[in-house]
Amino acid sequence: MAPSTVSPAPPGLVARVAGIASDEVRAVLEDCVDGEASPPVSLARLLLAMDRVEDVEELLESLADGAGPVSEMARLLREHRPGCEDAAVILHDHPDVARRLPAAEAIADCRSFFDHAVILNEEASVAAYSLGDPALLDAYTAEIVDLLESWQVLGPERDVLEIGCGIGRLQTALAPRVRASHGVDISGNMIAAAFRRCAGLANVHLARSSGENLAGFADQSFDAVLAADSFPYIYQGGRELVSIHFDEITRVLRPGGDFVLLNYSYRASREADRRDVERLCRSFGLELLVAGSQPFRLWDGEAYHIRRTTR
Repeated sequence: MAPSTVSPAPPGLVARVAGIASDEVRAVLEDCVDGEASPPVSLARLLLAMDRVEDVEELLESLADGAGPVSEMARLLREHRPGCEDAAVILHDHPDVARRLPAAEAIADCRSFFDHAVILNEEASVAAYSLGDPALLDAYTAEIVDLLESWQVLGPERDVLEIGCGIGRLQTALAPRVRASHGVDISGNMIAAAFRRCAGLANVHLARSSGENLAGFADQSFDAVLAADSFPYIYQGGRELVSIHFDEITRVLRPGGDFVLLNYSYRASREADRRDVERLCRSFGLELLVAGSQPFRLWDGEAYHIRRTTR
């Protein structure tokens, strides 16, 4: 079910939200009321910020304002209660990717988390803010595809690789738009789900990866590389793992090829992320075309468009 149109919040709601004691909960609600985050994303954040789904429900019903954004969150919770329960478990089990770990430990933690999460709920495992709803996940995926098309990343003669393909949601969307769509993921259970979902798509190629590099792909194999919300897990593995991946992405891209990075990390500082990406692009001779824009209506992801130079 796609999100409905949401009316602006009335002044009385703004005042009630401002009086909430928890800084984290208040910030989530203020972002939603101000239009900085969509109701589904805000609901997922509340599920993480609060201990129980029942507590989230009670809060939202107490603040319900008719047709405004908080009422939309309350509606989404009512209509997607089982998916919200699953999303809450996944969010609370999620590894702390802001905490840097040795690369091998970060990869092992990530693999274990996703192996379990995808069994609980496939849609919520790749996007908790989908609330377990395939239609909501399709809407988020469509936003990404629209961005790729607007950046002229796709085309019938283009070969594309996605790092961290999860359940294959982008592969199914990209298959009609590219010559070949490749996806890799460190989670065996994720790749199994992707194989099932992509069955019959002859130009989709999936494989389990080590998470350490892009071994197995030849130099200059792809016209585009995508990392849609997967790079924060690479970031957790430390500076060297990040550098290895930038080096590998540069290696497998053809001259003039595109690297689309959606979310570099989950730390609080967007400016720090942008500085890191700018530094990495300089180090690997990449051209940074878009530096951390927020082009999505439903999702709050930050988008980087990077290009391998023709040299």
